[in-house]
Amino acid sequence: MSLVIDLHLHTRRHSACSAIDESLLIDRAVQAGLDGLVLTEHHYQWTRAELDALVAQSAHPGFLLLAGFEYSSSHGDMLIYGLEPEAAKSFTPGHPPEVMLARAQSMGAVCIAAHPTRAAIPFDERIVDMPFEALEVKSVNLAPHEQRLAQKLADDLGRRATAASDAHRLPDVGAYATEFLEPVQTIEDLRNSLQRGTFRPCVRAGQGN
Repeated sequence: MSLVIDLHLHTRRHSACSAIDESLLIDRAVQAGLDGLVLTEHHYQWTRAELDALVAQSAHPGFLLLAGFEYSSSHGDMLIYGLEPEAAKSFTPGHPPEVMLARAQSMGAVCIAAHPTRAAIPFDERIVDMPFEALEVKSVNLAPHEQRLAQKLADDLGRRATAASDAHRLPDVGAYATEFLEPVQTIEDLRNSLQRGTFRPCVRAGQGN
């Protein structure tokens, strides 16, 4: 059975740019038809205890709630999954993307290039040689032409593609998501599935192609 997971979103608890009240997040995800969420705050990774407490406070016990974090390099942002929260704190922003990608992967993480063709914070030509597990090709923060460019970039580089909301507002949660074709119950499962490529982007209702 496949699972539909939003891999990229932020809450106001740990990301100042977000307006999302985390206490409403799981209800919204269920309403949107999601099977799981991965919180990816800027330079902060939720602890397992924080995640468990959020699920326990919701009306949906057993909901799949995981965490990675979003890292802002000198040229582009990346989503990092599979590290411990303490390790995430050591990733100070602003370093070269190729250096931090190599560091994260050497520590056992998997990494996705976040909104790689977004005009405001694009990667440069170095992305061609950076071995991301995938490129995020759809989100609410990529304009339609930027989504097309991101998909073309993924195709040209032979990289797999993901979709995620990158939500900073509650209504955007689940606007885009990724379908996983094998069971995912832990961050290790997610990491392994991203490494194996057993996933595909899916467009949610009303988002178009």
